[in-house]
Amino acid sequence: MEAVLAVMRKLDRSGDGTISLEEFARVLRRIDSSDIWTPQNMQTLVDSTGSYAGEGRLSLLPLLRALYAEAGPRAADEFKAVREDLLRIMDSPDWDDGSYAPILIRLAWHSSGTYCQRDGTGGSNGATMRHPLEAGDPENAGLDSARALLSPIKEKHPWLSSADLWILAAYVAIEHTGGPAIEFTGGRVDAPVEKAVAPGRLPGAERGLAEGWKLDSEGRMEGWEKLAEHMRDVFGRMGLSDREAVALICGGHVYGRCHPESSGYNGAWVENPTMFSNEYAADMVGDKWVAVDHDTKMPDGGPVPEEVRPAPGKRQYIDLTKYEGEEDEKAAVQAPDATAYPPGRYKCVSSWVNCRELPDTSSPIIARFVQEQVLSLVAVKVFGTAVRGLAERGGWVSIIASGGKTLFERQGDLDLQALQGRYRAVASGGAPVFAAPGASAGDARLSAGAEFCVGEVAVGQDGDQAGALLGKRADPGTGEGEWVVLFSPSRGVVSELVVQGYNEKPRKPIKSQLGHQMMLVSDMVLLWDKGFKEHLQAYADDEELLRKDFAGAFKRLTELGCPWSKDRPAAAQTCGQQAAGASAGGCPFLAGSTAA
Repeated sequence: MEAVLAVMRKLDRSGDGTISLEEFARVLRRIDSSDIWTPQNMQTLVDSTGSYAGEGRLSLLPLLRALYAEAGPRAADEFKAVREDLLRIMDSPDWDDGSYAPILIRLAWHSSGTYCQRDGTGGSNGATMRHPLEAGDPENAGLDSARALLSPIKEKHPWLSSADLWILAAYVAIEHTGGPAIEFTGGRVDAPVEKAVAPGRLPGAERGLAEGWKLDSEGRMEGWEKLAEHMRDVFGRMGLSDREAVALICGGHVYGRCHPESSGYNGAWVENPTMFSNEYAADMVGDKWVAVDHDTKMPDGGPVPEEVRPAPGKRQYIDLTKYEGEEDEKAAVQAPDATAYPPGRYKCVSSWVNCRELPDTSSPIIARFVQEQVLSLVAVKVFGTAVRGLAERGGWVSIIASGGKTLFERQGDLDLQALQGRYRAVASGGAPVFAAPGASAGDARLSAGAEFCVGEVAVGQDGDQAGALLGKRADPGTGEGEWVVLFSPSRGVVSELVVQGYNEKPRKPIKSQLGHQMMLVSDMVLLWDKGFKEHLQAYADDEELLRKDFAGAFKRLTELGCPWSKDRPAAAQTCGQQAAGASAGGCPFLAGSTAA
């Protein structure tokens, strides 16, 4: 295939990985002078390979992959550099919860979720959200940020289609955040504007609900049964089962949050919205939920917490956990002995643990650590019934939770060599500088925000330096050889270790995340509908089952309509036809559907 591709690329005068249909037909006629290459047969070839790139041009790579049936393992090597570029942009303290992974997963989900099994329209093969008609679907609000984020990578790899890039970005995001590794198959093409899908095919969070504020005796919104039907229609139109639908929602809504400025809804579904888990399913089943709108009064008489307060006119559910007292068994836990947890190296033994700016649990979350991750904790203190440690990179984590659960296990004493690296002075008064350990302090200080390299770390022994960590500067030139305070028992972290993906940029609190969680009404339907709940409960009980099913369902979703997909149009009727009861812009396969 490589030899043929090399020849074809000579005809790619624009250098964008495409060749004109006319030129390709001319090449085929030179190879085979029979009359087989008629315009009709050429069109059949183009349609069967999914290689049409618009404006009379074909995308070379998917065309030849389809012809040579080599869309699998070899493609992985070709996309290696793209994966590396995606990993470099995945984490950012400036974005929502510190990660772009959730919005990239949503981009792939929404670009794929328009597929119609009836006629094969929509789906990921085409990246038609590039066009205003589909980009303007209210359900796609905010995804322009994801497309813009990926634009430089597309420019760097001009041979790569946006359609492939969007799906690959989601696969990389899922794996990067602890989710399943999904085998990627490339070969999607970017379709022209006439292939864009009109609003109406993506699920709506309140579709079918009765207007106003009407709840039944179990706190369910009136009309929820119609919303359940709508959800089955949406997934059924794509040929997906109840089990696949629940797997996709449970795996997808563990990521990210809703924004009132985009959708009108507000908040994160789970406490850790940047890490794969079954927390969504487990919390849905195990917690208590209450319906709220913008003006609801909470059990304490106050308003809905801002981080989960929907915009006027929107309805959602929020977790009541924060309004309930401590469980009896938690209240009975005795305060632990701090001497059993001296400073040192600690390994996270929980799926994930929040890191907060201060030891108080009302303090903003600034990061999260995951299972097997090892930290150097330079100070340990008891707070109530919890033991919390101060990380060398800044922030406090619970070693022992207030309920008695062990979250970190000690691995040994501090490794001073492991503490070498780049530091940033973070104390408001700056970081004191000494000529040597034990020397008297002068007036010299590194101002807050200054960064410096440390090539040696020592523990202070006497006076004000007793118990402190000092770092010897290794920066060439001014300041080289001076000793700077990294940690002081009286002041805490004075200079924090700079760690890639954590604080290479000055940290920001994770967006208003104080522990409140929300669910859309369409989420709650999984709990209320008997058919959906069967699968929800299974995933709440078994994270590995969710991991397996989500990987399979997400791969299938993102390959619907692709040339190599086993899913084919099932009937002649098209989703683009107008049927009785179908509104303009909707999909007739969904009876009476309208744009969200």
